[in-house]
Amino acid sequence: MLKAELVKKGVIAILVLGTVLVLAGWRYGALQTNGTGSREAETTLRSLLTISDQTPGTLDKLVVKWQGDWIPNSADPADMAAQIADQLNLPAASKLVENGHALYRSVRDSEDLKIRLNIMERQAGQWYVVVQLESSDTGREQLIQLHKLCAEQLHSIGVQAQWNIAVQRSLQAKESVDQLMKQTEASLAGNISMQAKERYTDATTVAVSYEAPELPLRVQSGQHQVQMQMAVHENREQHNKRITLGFPLITIEY
Repeated sequence: MLKAELVKKGVIAILVLGTVLVLAGWRYGALQTNGTGSREAETTLRSLLTISDQTPGTLDKLVVKWQGDWIPNSADPADMAAQIADQLNLPAASKLVENGHALYRSVRDSEDLKIRLNIMERQAGQWYVVVQLESSDTGREQLIQLHKLCAEQLHSIGVQAQWNIAVQRSLQAKESVDQLMKQTEASLAGNISMQAKERYTDATTVAVSYEAPELPLRVQSGQHQVQMQMAVHENREQHNKRITLGFPLITIEY
């Protein structure tokens, strides 16, 4: 039981780090900081998916998160929530109050594609917008098209939006998580230049962050920049292994 709790805490610690970095604001490359058009967003996403396709296993989950600050000025947050929900073909956003702050939320959940919209009041006159797109392999192309739409719509209404991506694949493998990590690193190294910078291990997981200057999304971590994070995890309940890639960091549970 103690070992299981330690493993769980380790995974949560990595996820908390990713969440803190997201809320603090990603430091992206020129493509993002200069504003991302829909065509550039699509090209960048497809290039990262091409890299992730070099990892073994079956694609189980693809997650793209758009997020950023929004100052409404004279706009009505309720109207903006309705506009974004309409563009993404979501149900009408519901208004909630959490911790004394207003929150507009809408969710669309289907077998192939999930969309989550949250517009959160951070303080008076300042809001934070998050759109999460999640698909299986069958919903991949539809997610890419929605990703393009987010690039266009969020910037057009003044959201300082940036994005990140996580890809998760599963496989049956006799190799240990360490061995599978080394094999996957060797496969990816044939396509991109990557150097390990940070490493986390426990009984069932290996997670490594990499400096990979060729990749377009990055975050500052200590004295160096990180463009990619990879985790190999043994799922003992389902008797398989999962490989998770994050650009620039993993922000989903692996």
